[in-house]
Amino acid sequence: MKNNITIIKVGSNTVVDENGAVRTEIVHDILDSLHGVMQNGERVVLVTSGAVRLGRVLLGKDASATVAASVGQTHLFAAYYQEAEKIKLKLAQFLLTRPYIITREYFLNLQTTFNSLLDQGILPIVNENDALVAHTEWSFGDNDSLAAALAISLKAKRLMILSHIEGLFDNDPSKDSNAKLISIVRDVNYELLKHCSSEVSSGGRGGMLSKLKAARLVTAVGIETQILSGLVQGNLAKALRGEEIGTVFLARKSNDNISNRDRWLLAAKNSAGSIEIDMGAVTALKNGKSLLAVGVKNVNGQFNKKEIVEIVDAERQGVAFGIVDYSSLEIKHMLDTKNLKDVQLMHTDNMITIQ
Repeated sequence: MKNNITIIKVGSNTVVDENGAVRTEIVHDILDSLHGVMQNGERVVLVTSGAVRLGRVLLGKDASATVAASVGQTHLFAAYYQEAEKIKLKLAQFLLTRPYIITREYFLNLQTTFNSLLDQGILPIVNENDALVAHTEWSFGDNDSLAAALAISLKAKRLMILSHIEGLFDNDPSKDSNAKLISIVRDVNYELLKHCSSEVSSGGRGGMLSKLKAARLVTAVGIETQILSGLVQGNLAKALRGEEIGTVFLARKSNDNISNRDRWLLAAKNSAGSIEIDMGAVTALKNGKSLLAVGVKNVNGQFNKKEIVEIVDAERQGVAFGIVDYSSLEIKHMLDTKNLKDVQLMHTDNMITIQ
């Protein structure tokens, strides 16, 4: 699998204005920027939001997400197609749901199809199939998570998230006029997540928290991530040339030695929760051992059994990701009752170390 793929994610507020109209000049700028690097051999996948918002403009704000998405998606793709025609750029359309990542056979077919399109110089445009899965367990939840799953699945070298804001700030810029842009982040950890509002963006389901969750996951497997304003024409072209616009999240390890099964494991599910372990457990995991409850110091956040969670050390630095055999509540109960002996929380076969 070639490692020259860039995933671009465009938010609702970037592609649709406050009046519910497609920003055609922004769509053209994005496609023109991508076409330029594609002509030089870059392989690009575009994940775009905006269908639900466009559908509600046409049907009314009370339209359900499923109905609005089914109507709005045709108008959203048409806007991209019309601008792509002007520059002779070939497009393909994908509407994805989580089963295409979770089910191993579908996951492999997804990789094959995307790589075939990219080899032919075609730009895949991806959105979640909200007409079928909005607000269900089969949904990614937001397109930041979808873009992260695709980046891992396709062994991308970088993920770029175009938003209506400039990047990550040290405080909420809508409430603090002195908030400063953070230009480089070396590790996305829970202390950093505290800087962000959990509120979703207006007109979309994402927000800075979802972007940080995506960045935390993909940087752990060697994919650099960048959040920048998509409302400034020329920004994307500069970022694609390597300029440090917005906030750059540096990759935390090499992307080359991760097996395809581990890619599937990481892309299939993701939880915001984490398990903090002691140094003895860190050493054990690095030596290929399973995670035992006796090495756990704390549980951060909430997660269910069989979800993928991050394992962190005392400094909140990521150590591993894996499928946990117990829920956060069950593990907390073990810690409270000191019932830790011989309990395996995560098997080594269902884990990938990232340090």
